[in-house]
Amino acid sequence: MSKLRYILLLTLCLFASIGWAQRRYSVSGQSEYELGKAKGFSTKDVENQTDVLMGLHASEYSGSHHLIGFSVDGGWSTFFSSMPAAKTTPGGGLIGLHFLYEYQYSGLIIQTGVGVAYQKVFTNIADTSIYHEHMVDTWSGVYPTEFTLKHHFADRQDISQQLYGRIPLYVGHYFFGSRGIGYFLAGLHAGYAFWGNTRQTMNVSTSGKYERYVGIWEEMDNHGFRKDVPLERKGERLALKFDLAAHAEIGYEYNTRQSIKNYRSRPSDRLDGRIRIAGFVDCGLLSICPEGNKVFYDTPMESIYDFSTYSAEHVFSTQDASKHWVRNLSVGLRVTFLFGFQPQEHCILCDPANH
Repeated sequence: MSKLRYILLLTLCLFASIGWAQRRYSVSGQSEYELGKAKGFSTKDVENQTDVLMGLHASEYSGSHHLIGFSVDGGWSTFFSSMPAAKTTPGGGLIGLHFLYEYQYSGLIIQTGVGVAYQKVFTNIADTSIYHEHMVDTWSGVYPTEFTLKHHFADRQDISQQLYGRIPLYVGHYFFGSRGIGYFLAGLHAGYAFWGNTRQTMNVSTSGKYERYVGIWEEMDNHGFRKDVPLERKGERLALKFDLAAHAEIGYEYNTRQSIKNYRSRPSDRLDGRIRIAGFVDCGLLSICPEGNKVFYDTPMESIYDFSTYSAEHVFSTQDASKHWVRNLSVGLRVTFLFGFQPQEHCILCDPANH
């Protein structure tokens, strides 16, 4: 009886093991069939499998694609130059809008289009002094007295605004990360400033140095000496030359056809929309300094004490600036929206039932 009891117990254990194995195989096979019917990838959880996610990404970006859209970019912008009097100054800005056409082939990106960019640049100017010798002061006593008149221009800032027309030509490629699609673009854009204006703000002080007296005469209205008189002048746009700049950007793209939560949907049934956010840098390759012939400061002798008659031109429109180079520099963020036409090739990975 004891041997028969052990035989019955072993038989029950064997049948239980076979039944559990058959149930596991049935569930696994059903899961594999369902996922295989949708995408043909794996029975594992798609949200936690990098290789499956990369397969989905690769399927969305294979073949030939044509896209149109637009980009909005903005950031810091300035002029940097070889002119000693002009200082590269933080605080300028750039805003751009471009309409784009993009061609893609298996990860390769070629982008072009047309757009406009508004730029406002602040340029700090080094303090400058102008001297007029052999001036005659009839207020200093009974006899006229010679002195040297000094004009001192301080805290000057030259402001320029310009609107550019632009044509970009960029080439780039996608790269796949563990949780998203990265991309980079590099190339050139050509620009021309067709609108703009300038403005200059500064403080002016006048003082006199007399040979007969010791020291500097300041803040004496009856002698025409005043201190820190605010002065503002407005001017025409800078006649900037043709601008050819190098462009580079790197960022992340989200594709509406590759939603992880809805990975069972057919990509061909959904809009091919691309949203990108990237950091960019633009650096001018050519000097855009105009051939200026204007003077930096002008203090007419016939109205030497009349501050309202003083004139000043933007530093980059002067005769001195034409001997130096000026280039553009911009750094910022770019957001791009692209919408694709139907791909020329079907994706085998995405819908194997159609092949």
